[in-house]
Order: sequence, then C-alpha cells, then structure tokens
Amino acid sequence: MGIVFRQSVKTTIVTFTGAGLGALIQLASPSLMGKAELGLINNITYLAATVQILVMMGTPVLIAVYTQRYDYEDERRKTLLTLGMLITVIGSILFTLIFLLLKEKILGIYTPADQVLINKYYHYVPIVVFMMAMVTVLDHYLVAHVKIAQSAFAREIVLRIVNLGLLGLIFTGFISFSQYITGNVLMYAVPLILLFIMASRTRGFGLSLNLKAFSTAEYKDMVHFSWYHLLAGITMYALGYIDILMLAPLDTNGLEAAAVYSIAAFIASFMFMPYRAMATASSPILNEAYINKDMDKVHDLFSRAGVNIFIAGVGMFVVIGVNMDNAVAILPAGYEPVKYLVLILMLGKLVNMATGLNNELISISKYYKFNFRLSFLLLLVVVVFDRIYIPRYGMYGAAWVASGSLVIYNLAKMTFLYMKLGLKPFTSKTWLIPVAGLAAALVGYFWPYLLNPYIDAFARSSATMITYLIALIYLKPSVDLSAYLSSIRKNKKLF
Repeated sequence: MGIVFRQSVKTTIVTFTGAGLGALIQLASPSLMGKAELGLINNITYLAATVQILVMMGTPVLIAVYTQRYDYEDERRKTLLTLGMLITVIGSILFTLIFLLLKEKILGIYTPADQVLINKYYHYVPIVVFMMAMVTVLDHYLVAHVKIAQSAFAREIVLRIVNLGLLGLIFTGFISFSQYITGNVLMYAVPLILLFIMASRTRGFGLSLNLKAFSTAEYKDMVHFSWYHLLAGITMYALGYIDILMLAPLDTNGLEAAAVYSIAAFIASFMFMPYRAMATASSPILNEAYINKDMDKVHDLFSRAGVNIFIAGVGMFVVIGVNMDNAVAILPAGYEPVKYLVLILMLGKLVNMATGLNNELISISKYYKFNFRLSFLLLLVVVVFDRIYIPRYGMYGAAWVASGSLVIYNLAKMTFLYMKLGLKPFTSKTWLIPVAGLAAALVGYFWPYLLNPYIDAFARSSATMITYLIALIYLKPSVDLSAYLSSIRKNKKLF
C-alpha cells in the first residue's frame, strides 16, 4: 500500500495544482463574460464529457484493465491500443452525423433567448467530443503503466494553463468571446499531443493493425467487457452531469442558471479530487491482485484505501465548508446561491468517498454488470425527479436530487460488495475520522474574520487543516498516513 499512497500523494498534488488553476478560471470567467456565455461554455464541456464515453465504446477501461494481462513484447498490447483509437474515431464520426441531423430538435429544448447563442457554436461540440475521447484513451493507457501523475499533469495543469492564457487574451481585448470559444475547443489538442508523447515512451508502446493477434474467444470476452463498461460509464457520467445539462432547458433562467450551478459544482468538485487521485493510483494494483486471485491483498487494499479516501473527503468537506462565505464574497453579484448549493452537493460526495473504491472493484470483478444495472436504474430516477423538482425549485432542486442519488448509489454498491465478497471500506478506527473533522470544523467556523476574503481564506484554511492534521496524528485512524508522516520526519522529504 506504500507505493499506492505515495502515488496518490503525487497525483493529488498535481490535481490540486490543476484545481487551483481551475479556480482562477472560475473566478475570472464571470467577470469577463455574461452568465449566458459562461453557461454555454459549461454546457458544451459537460455535454462533450458525457458523449465522449459513448463514442469510445468502453475501450478506455478495456485498455486500462487488459493491458496488464499481456507481456510488454506481446503484440496484443499494441493491437488493443490501436482498436481503442480506431473505435474512438469511428464513434466520433457517427456522433457528428447524428448530432448535426438532430440540430433543430436539440435547439428546440432550450429557451428562445438561449437558442441563438447555442446555434452559433453548435458545430463545436463534436470537435470537443473527439479530442476529449482521444485524451481519455491515452490517459487510461498510461494508467495501465502506472504513469498516473504524468497523465494528470497533462490533463489537469497544462490544459488549464492554456485556458488561463485565453482568458488573459480576452481581458486585454486581444481576442473576442467568439475567438475565445474557438480557442477553448482547440486547446484540448495540447494535452492530447503531450499524452501521446508520454505514451510513446512507455515500454511496449506501439500501434498494430494485426487484428488476428486476438482469438475469437478473446474478442467475445473483450466486447462483452467493453459493452457493459460502456453502459456503466455513460450512465455514471450522465449521473454526474445530468443536473447541469437539464437545468438550462428546465429552469426559467436557462443558461444563466446553468452558469451559477456550474460554479457551485466546480467548487464542490474540489472535494472529490483526492478520491480521483487515490482511486487512479490504487486501481492498477487492485486489478493485479484480483487477477492473481490474492483476495487477502484485495481486502487489505480495499479497506485501507477506503480509510485514506474518507480522511481526504472529511478534510476537504470541512475546509471548503468553512470558506463558503469567502467564495461568495469573491464572486460577482448574482452568484449568492453558490454557498448553499455547494454544501448540498458536498453531502453526496462525502458519502461517495466514505464508501471507498466500491465502483473500481466492482468494475474489475466478475460482477461488473451490476454497476451498469444500478447506475442505469438510478439515472432514470434522477431524470424523473429532475423534471419534477427543477421547474419547482430550480438550482436547489437539482442539487438535492444530485446529492441524494449519490447517497443511494454508493450505499447500494457498498452493500452489494459486502454481500458478495465480504468487503467493507471501514475499519475499527474509521469513526475517529469525523471526530477529527468536527474539531477542525469548529476551529474553522469560529476563526475571526481577517481583512479580506483572500487573506481570511488562507488563514482560516490553514488553521482548519493544521487542526485536522494534529487530530489525525493523535487519533491515528490510518496506518498509511502514520507511516507516511514518519517517513517524512525520517527522510526529510515528501516522496
């Protein structure tokens, strides 16, 4: 677990650096463009992020899991990557044709005021879908080679630096909003090129059109595996973005409501970033242990990862929560609902993180079909409830539905894993984590306001995190955290 923990720390640092850049983007964007324009950009991004899963046909997970089954010199590695890329190209072409044919019907679901703006940039969506999908394919290939931090650097940092540069050009008046949209679409080419260069340097990298490298039985197995992961992936992404995508058509404020909600969703997403880093770092080793049928190692990795993820989740919940007044003070007028939207959205994410790597383990196990069945059922429920509660309660209705769906989804998966494999993400010391979080929350909440939102956020966050860390050191809920901190004291370095 030590190497997993170190990889998690490295990836978390990269991810949070990227998130910090993303925060600058989110803070600058409302001042440089109107709510409708910001809502348009977010809608394009979230729609493309969802559709990219469809055009890849489940091949990224196939590449991440199956690549480890073959030796470095086995040609099947190369053929597998080639198939992933070819399928993505073909899927993107098919989506483009369908998306353009349905243009009038899709535009019709938005408010008349928003239709003009969406129509102008409608053709950009397929381009973003294709480049996002290719980035995802190469990202999963690098994950299979445990090149996690490098991949995260290209996705999380480089992409946002380019975006900040584009916003700087708007600020100086060098480019117009229309030109910014074009740049915002083409900027995905930068991490795509970087990821390809990184992938080309891994051992055994290559492309091959030798389709006979796999037997008929292997193809059947891969198609079956990819199909269910495609269905699970598209429903899970839809669950993540359906609230934002349905707001614009169903809320009376259209794209403006989507802009406000998107800011809240972004702030809440900070809480989930350590989970992404830890899950990505743990998955290859967890997959290897499961392939080797080393269930003792699987149980150990699952429970220890669950504790570490929950520690990160509670810490992030507290730090973000005590700073919401500062966040609202920094944002322009009209974004006040962000405070309570973030708190609502984080409740669901906290339960998600508390239940550990249930999704990742189910995905690599023989029970992987369960993920799709559950997520598809839940997606139907979410769509129905969103159609009921967004028109009535607007953004708050969307937030409560999103958070509630996460709670139900993760409790169901946790129960399923316990019944099938006897796995649980908790230990006898897990309850000490919310105790440490409560101590930190009290310090952060009662911390006196200092000078301005920026200075206060720094001081309040520092006091909160120091309190939380001291409490964790004293209570010792995680053996990995204790060992890592001892290693820092001994070796005088982070890694």
